[in-house]
Amino acid sequence: MMPNEDASDSAGRHLVRGSAWMIGARWATRLIGLVSTVILARLLAPDDFGVVAIALIAVGLLETLGYAGVDLALMRPDANTRQHFDTAWTIQIIQGLLIGGLLLLLAPLVAWFFSEPRTTTVMQAIALRPVINGFENIGIVAFRKELDFAKDFRFTVYTKLVNFSIVVGAAFYLENYWALVIGMTSSSLIALVLSYLMHPYRPRLSVVHVREMWGFSQWLIISRVGAFLNRKTDEFVVGRILGTSVMGGYHVANELATMPSSELVMPLRRAMFPTLAKVSSDPEELEKLFCLSFSSIAVLCFSVGFGLMSIAPEFIPVVLGDKWLSAVDAMRWLALYGAFSSLILTLEMPLWVTGRTRLSAAQTWIELALLLPIVFVATRLNGIEGAAMARLGVSLLVLPVMLRFVSGACSIRIGKLYGAIWRPIVAGLLMSLVLALITPAALGSVVLALALKIVAGTLIFPCALFLLWLAAGRPAGLEAQAAAIIASYLGAARRRR
Repeated sequence: MMPNEDASDSAGRHLVRGSAWMIGARWATRLIGLVSTVILARLLAPDDFGVVAIALIAVGLLETLGYAGVDLALMRPDANTRQHFDTAWTIQIIQGLLIGGLLLLLAPLVAWFFSEPRTTTVMQAIALRPVINGFENIGIVAFRKELDFAKDFRFTVYTKLVNFSIVVGAAFYLENYWALVIGMTSSSLIALVLSYLMHPYRPRLSVVHVREMWGFSQWLIISRVGAFLNRKTDEFVVGRILGTSVMGGYHVANELATMPSSELVMPLRRAMFPTLAKVSSDPEELEKLFCLSFSSIAVLCFSVGFGLMSIAPEFIPVVLGDKWLSAVDAMRWLALYGAFSSLILTLEMPLWVTGRTRLSAAQTWIELALLLPIVFVATRLNGIEGAAMARLGVSLLVLPVMLRFVSGACSIRIGKLYGAIWRPIVAGLLMSLVLALITPAALGSVVLALALKIVAGTLIFPCALFLLWLAAGRPAGLEAQAAAIIASYLGAARRRR
């Protein structure tokens, strides 16, 4: 076996192991978050979510503008000294203080723009969050840098579990939007305490490597600002045109529809960056490792995206209640958007690893230039469903652009990239067509229809995907690995007999 094959296999094992921990952490926290959202949706009104969603647009934009990418900068092989970590911590503190101060100053302006005076005090309270985040122990970045994803898992889950009890307790006691505000601030405080309990590193102030880290981060900041504006433009337009209550419904629909896809992709991205970085000097190994990851993510995202689109009419009334029925149509389109946008997020990884962050930044701003006018017109014409359809349409336009960027900049063959996604898309379409035949009217029960759709979808998608894989000539990818694992288990079972 060639040495580079050993390196590739090792990197692959690290990626699989790291991805498993990251997905476990993300799904554990988001399962907690989903339960929390359902409870809060039952206790609070769409108007409460709308007030906080308005504030979060300004908060998120400022946090994105101030993001210095110090965690990713520390992932590089040459960023190993104490001075690197101390400089990153110092930048983090400065960033938090600046963002907190700007939130206090901008709170009245945001309230005036959205004609929502309650937003002023909400933003002023949330201003504590970035300040607290700034003092978080930078040492916990070493969990990922050293591929110790188990510790990263525990840190994430512990934070979420403790905060869950606080936010739900606050919702039962207050029964208004202040429960959400308390939850956001307490989450940062819990993470701060745990970061020092779980890692022995004690950072000090330093500015030795500021210029070096800024050189790495400047295009990441531009990219992240564009990405944030892309994520929030539709909510911004809905809130401005249709009001706080409608925005609250759209915000919750967006969170629920995109949560599964994004919560699969974000932990994988956390594991992919340090793993791909280890093989970035070998184009063949980078292509092999990334295409395997990309095909796996496509299968996960489209099974979830098309599945959620199919069950939305039953999911909303059963889980959230009838007061959220206006969000059903938006959730259907947003579920598909979540799948396609997750692929775009995944395609950022090889660009970042190979230093082509400016292409990632270009993609986000191209997407924003398309989205802003389209979502404005669509919302005017068709309300929140129009906004959701515009969201999906723009992601469909941008995906081929991003595929071309990755192929050209990272020497990854475009055919292999398209080959990773067409089978999951077709399998998802076939699944949704079958599930459309299952209706509450035919079964006499919304709950029964929801349960039957979930069971049927769980069976139909993998079967359709496997048949498409056979028809395509059994190409390399997730299906091939799954088939090999199944064959190995069956062979072992026969030998035991």
